[in-house]
Amino acid sequence: MLALRLYGKEDLRLEDAPEPLLKDSNAILKVKATTICATDVKAYLTGSRTKIPITLGHEFAGDIVEAKGAIRDYVGKRVVVNPNIFDGKCEYCLSGEHVLCPNRYAIGIDVDGSFAEYVEIPAQAFYVGGVLEIPKGLSYEEASVIEPLAACLRGQLKLNIRPGDVVAIIGAGPIGLMHYMLAKTFGASKIILSEIDDRRIETAKSLGVEYVVNPLKEDIEKAILELTNGHGVDAVIVAVGSPHAQRDALRIIRKGGRINFFAGLPSSSEEVPINTNIIHYKQVTVLGTSMQTPIEFRKTLELVASGLVDVKPLITHRYSLRDGLEAFSKSLKAEGLKIVLAP
Repeated sequence: MLALRLYGKEDLRLEDAPEPLLKDSNAILKVKATTICATDVKAYLTGSRTKIPITLGHEFAGDIVEAKGAIRDYVGKRVVVNPNIFDGKCEYCLSGEHVLCPNRYAIGIDVDGSFAEYVEIPAQAFYVGGVLEIPKGLSYEEASVIEPLAACLRGQLKLNIRPGDVVAIIGAGPIGLMHYMLAKTFGASKIILSEIDDRRIETAKSLGVEYVVNPLKEDIEKAILELTNGHGVDAVIVAVGSPHAQRDALRIIRKGGRINFFAGLPSSSEEVPINTNIIHYKQVTVLGTSMQTPIEFRKTLELVASGLVDVKPLITHRYSLRDGLEAFSKSLKAEGLKIVLAP
């Protein structure tokens, strides 16, 4: 089968790879749609993966074509898969915080992923609710975006976005725009995006974003205060891996506000000097989130299937897997939003 495999830093190859074998403890999925994520780009630029070489790809949907035992009834079903595999029995899983599971591993990160014609799905994914049937009327492409959207849903639930909140989102890439869509669905009264890239600003406006601040051209704190009658925003989501963006979040938050450092920072920029007196005297809550639990994954699928969140505008480019290197090059240049590969 064809697969996009990473061999090291900036060494991604399209090649023939062996098809995964059916075992008693797994199922085989035929990939119908898989999207390129910033995490895949980061792996390409750093060569950092627990297993090298590895087939990348962790946002995907397709058909279960083979399975045995307790999961054989899934054969023939259209499914979307949470790539994170949890043990389901540790203290974190039992408390509902699966993302903290010490035995977690991920398809496309620790084991071969979905940039291929077929991908192996461990039986454990089925047992912990990580394999969901795609509702009628929802395409494979839309389903392939559930994974990153579910991570955003987790972030907003933890941040407790409420009706009437004024929300600032720093970064208008695919993740920032997903946060925009969810905050709008949750009833935020005003959503302000901060972005420095003119192309992304225009894309955001085309998706209905009314308030955009470019911190390279104007003072973000002054602009936000003008848009909020001098108060600042109720909640900030930092959707870009930038120390400066994290510092900006503290500048624009109102007293008693909440901040989510949603995007991780590069290893070279992990130590960020911040004025912690802002947190202390403004009594600000600062948290971070990543990944998603099985229930958050399910709720996200239901949100999209219901029509409350329309992910179709996020899908801007489509390529065959055979043209995967060209698609990856476009993603490296941050052209478009979600790029779909269809084996």
